[in-house]
Amino acid sequence: MASFFTELKRRHVFKVAAAYVVTGWVVAQAAEFLLESFSTPEWILQTLIVLLLLGFPIAIVLAWAFELTPDGVHLDSSIDGKALLDTVDNPPKLLEKSPEQSIAVLPFADMSPDHDQEYFSDGLTEELLNLLAKVTDLHVASRTSAFSFKGRQEDIREIAEKLSVRHVLEGSVRKAGDQLRITAQLIKAQDGYHLWSETYDRSIENVFAVQDEIARAVVDSLKLQLLGEAPVVRETNTEAYNLYLQALYLKKQRTADSLNLAIDYLERAVDIDSEYAPAWALLSEVYALRGGSTQSGWEQGVADSRKALKRALDLDADNAGAWLSQGQLKSYYDWDWDGARKDFERARTLAPNNSSVYVAQARLARHEGRLEDSIALCDQAIALDPIDQDARSDRARALYYLGRLDEAEVGFRDLMALNPKHHNAYGFLRRIDAARGNVDGALEYDTTFTPFWSDFNWLLMAFRYRRTQECDAKLAAFVEEFADEGAFQIAEIYALGGEADTAFEWLERS
Repeated sequence: MASFFTELKRRHVFKVAAAYVVTGWVVAQAAEFLLESFSTPEWILQTLIVLLLLGFPIAIVLAWAFELTPDGVHLDSSIDGKALLDTVDNPPKLLEKSPEQSIAVLPFADMSPDHDQEYFSDGLTEELLNLLAKVTDLHVASRTSAFSFKGRQEDIREIAEKLSVRHVLEGSVRKAGDQLRITAQLIKAQDGYHLWSETYDRSIENVFAVQDEIARAVVDSLKLQLLGEAPVVRETNTEAYNLYLQALYLKKQRTADSLNLAIDYLERAVDIDSEYAPAWALLSEVYALRGGSTQSGWEQGVADSRKALKRALDLDADNAGAWLSQGQLKSYYDWDWDGARKDFERARTLAPNNSSVYVAQARLARHEGRLEDSIALCDQAIALDPIDQDARSDRARALYYLGRLDEAEVGFRDLMALNPKHHNAYGFLRRIDAARGNVDGALEYDTTFTPFWSDFNWLLMAFRYRRTQECDAKLAAFVEEFADEGAFQIAEIYALGGEADTAFEWLERS
């Protein structure tokens, strides 16, 4: 309620109301004097007073919606005109399926003087998200979904609708030297009211205490007596924590340089605090990522990943991320699918709100040929994270493999609506066209994507349905340009063309 009055004050609604009342009173008094002087009928004055009364709410609405600037009167910068009209005609309603005890943690804004602490504000956001995800029966929107709104000026209610949550936590971080100012506010999305807000001025050494305070305040504000106590963060040396946050930020960039630098930061972090399990778990993941991108060799990457993973689980047997990583290693490298299934179940028990676990289980089911199970698991992931692109992509792929082309098309088009440049969705839509006999449509060349994906999808369909000398020439050019990073895709093209031996040669190279 306090935030509502603050917003009224910001938009000068109180000033306009007071000015309108004073002006209206003066006009009425002057009108009464003048009308009496000319002996006019009494109904004229009465009509004027009625018009003044009717104009009062109109003035209040205009004060709320418009602002006076040096360039004249404009619609308030925080209001979308169409949204304003839509709100009047159709008041926003949260999705009925949104759990009452549900929350999204939006990326905290970097308000530092040099705007060079994005890694810190992102990391703090992710740590808070993971902390709240440990609260039993509290539905927390996934990191992928929440961070998709980073830097976008969207209405809180619309964000909540898309993420299927009832509450939103947002804030900002200002870091200068060793001093922190962290602001956080919990918003009830349906009406935009602030349930709680606070500003914390602390030194960097107290960052863990601040995380605990924010998590406790959120739990208290949501009145989660039935959901257990607020979780407590695992503390470490502040320098190690800062290195961990930088590595977390770099890992998401997935470039050769960023992965190498992330490993450097994490190795320094565990040198400082050799018992910091989250750093070991992240180090395991980044080692595997680097190996998979051929920078260190897959064998070496897996070996390094296993060592870091063992250390993480020895330190914290309840680290869900470590169990997820171990399951992925067993699935993708060892082909120990029974072992992978058990590890994913353990991760799911520890992190029931983590959609990534369901996606991993769905992929394992698909690899084993259990396509219906894969779809059901993807549905569970999407229920937790409505804009999880991996879950939507894997669901549509399973439908395609089952021959349910109409449903698959709907799934891939929904994915394209989320990400118009999703190459996987684009490629499978081409395959669906071809499977229906529309080879001409499948061979349409789309320059929306990078030349790699545009050429790949064209060649894939051409080799499957209409191989010509032109196709062979285009493949030769593709191989010359993309042999290193596209060996697997080249193998796919040859496989669809029926050249199994050549396909295996490229798979070995990949």
